[in-house]
Amino acid sequence: MKRKWIEGIFVLLLMGFSFFYTQQVVNLVRKTDPIMKQIEKVSQEKQEKAKDAVIQGNTIIPGYNGKEIDQEASFEKMKQYGKYNESLLVFEEISPTVSMDEYYDKYIASGNTLKEKVSLVFEVKEKENPLPIMEALDKVDARGTFFVDGKWLEENRETVLQLLQNDHEVEVLSYQNQYDAILFQNALDVLSSLSNMNPQYCYAKYDNKEVMDLCSSKKMHTIIPTIQIETKPYLSLKGKVEKGSIISFPITKEIRDEMGVVLNYLKSKGYVMDRLDSLLNEAREEK
Repeated sequence: MKRKWIEGIFVLLLMGFSFFYTQQVVNLVRKTDPIMKQIEKVSQEKQEKAKDAVIQGNTIIPGYNGKEIDQEASFEKMKQYGKYNESLLVFEEISPTVSMDEYYDKYIASGNTLKEKVSLVFEVKEKENPLPIMEALDKVDARGTFFVDGKWLEENRETVLQLLQNDHEVEVLSYQNQYDAILFQNALDVLSSLSNMNPQYCYAKYDNKEVMDLCSSKKMHTIIPTIQIETKPYLSLKGKVEKGSIISFPITKEIRDEMGVVLNYLKSKGYVMDRLDSLLNEAREEK
């Protein structure tokens, strides 16, 4: 019995050694394969380091993922193809060491400057109608983010659905200018049921501890727009926009009337107008 036990252990050890040896041979063959050698050669020049989020006082600007070649996945694809082909390189993203998603107690002041994007943010409350703004955005293939009052949200669900169906982003502004935790959560629940997504952002015009405490407790980021427009939107905006800017507007007749001019100006400057969740996302956008 003891002899069989010893023989069993010996067989297992032999199998383990055989597997280890085989794996080492496979690794050696891959290392000397011309395709793998070429992949290793270009790996360093194709690598891009991640950019850390920038923290300045009580504000934060999102970082940006880096990238590097997944050598094994690239090798497998090229072996099937039969030779080295740069178009078959497989990349993986590398997260920043300092990421926006680790900080909910900082205000987001803008997106990073590595994306040719800005975000337009609109405050919706009382009896305001955001649909004319939506139509102006749609006309130039732009996307906006609408921060809506919780009471308004409850009474205008069909309008919210229209915004969502047209690929705009909707977030909760407040509940009749109040930040009661229960009422705010109720509004978040209503929005989640309509969008099938969890709200991500809160809105503040200035350093507001009440807003920050409530939103950080719910793992939501709070933005303070880079540029806050109240009147004369085109003149207030001209010459001030940079990559990553978050630009806020109330919904007034003046804003509605000039929105086409504003959008055309931003397009002429080469900016893509996109939702906050795209502007502030640290993931790369390469295809």
